[in-house]
Amino acid sequence: MRLLYGLCFVLCCPLLSAQTEQENAADDVVRVPRAELIKRFGGNGSPVNSVVFSPDSKSLLAACGGPGSDNTARIWNIETGEITAAFAGHTDRVNQAVFTPDGKRVLTASDDKTLKVWNAENGELIYNLAEHLGKVKCVAVHPDGKTAVCGSTDCTFTRWNLETGKAAGMKRAHKSTVMSVVYSPDGKWLITGSRDMTVRLWDAESAKWLAEFGGKTTDDGHTGSVYSVAISPDNKMILSGGYDTTVRLWETKTGIQLLCTWQTVKQPVYCVSFSPDGKKIAAGSGDFTARLWDIKSGEEELRFRGDGMQSVLGLAFSPDGSSIATAGRDKTVRLWKR
Repeated sequence: MRLLYGLCFVLCCPLLSAQTEQENAADDVVRVPRAELIKRFGGNGSPVNSVVFSPDSKSLLAACGGPGSDNTARIWNIETGEITAAFAGHTDRVNQAVFTPDGKRVLTASDDKTLKVWNAENGELIYNLAEHLGKVKCVAVHPDGKTAVCGSTDCTFTRWNLETGKAAGMKRAHKSTVMSVVYSPDGKWLITGSRDMTVRLWDAESAKWLAEFGGKTTDDGHTGSVYSVAISPDNKMILSGGYDTTVRLWETKTGIQLLCTWQTVKQPVYCVSFSPDGKKIAAGSGDFTARLWDIKSGEEELRFRGDGMQSVLGLAFSPDGSSIATAGRDKTVRLWKR
């Protein structure tokens, strides 16, 4: 697919002088409303690399790991704040943890080169899936709950049959590490983001490469590693964030870049997400902040920061869109009101 030029909204010019940046940052604090913190979850002593809500919205699942950590995933009960399940067994950092659509299983992707499948209720290991030659950085589950896919530093993604625990095919997907992978809501597509600065669209069944967003085929695109990708509920837009400090929104069919935002504080964007209704986008950054934008206007509407927050490594909308969870390097998961 030939990628076309699109409209780029520049929210904050990255070339401002240091003094002007500080003035604008102060103006932003006044102009952009701050989100209300509802609860915090922590006490595990590990950086939190990802967070998701359970399908029933009652729990939060987080992947933990980093220097000096215990390399586990945990489930917190949102109402009580208690840890209801812990998934221990990885020997290195857990990069991402996700639920199956029915909420009965948890999948964890780790730098120990494995993908593990667990019983979500009691924390028992069901499958230890080890096929990659490199660290496993990301995982996604098909909407039907029967298949999963994970991406690795070996530049590939591997599909797994969750009913048998057997590999269903490996694909060399990028020229560098596959940092993020998601299924489209209808299960027909896979979207991957990579350290090779590109976002790619794949047929989920055949693993055929359908399109590329960014890269050498267009002047619009990431100029650094792509850390996170997402797809809108209606499949019409793809969202990406990366090391170049930008959040980019793409039209799936044409490859047109619809929206591009630059942060005043030049720090990597580690995580991105669409709201359940597809009208908002959110991103978490190394500048200790998460932000919410309206897609139609391109304006930043809400800012999530403070309370000792450090780099935001993961974020997720609640299924009803009323709240957002953030996870970070400060070893804490926070729940915010939208």
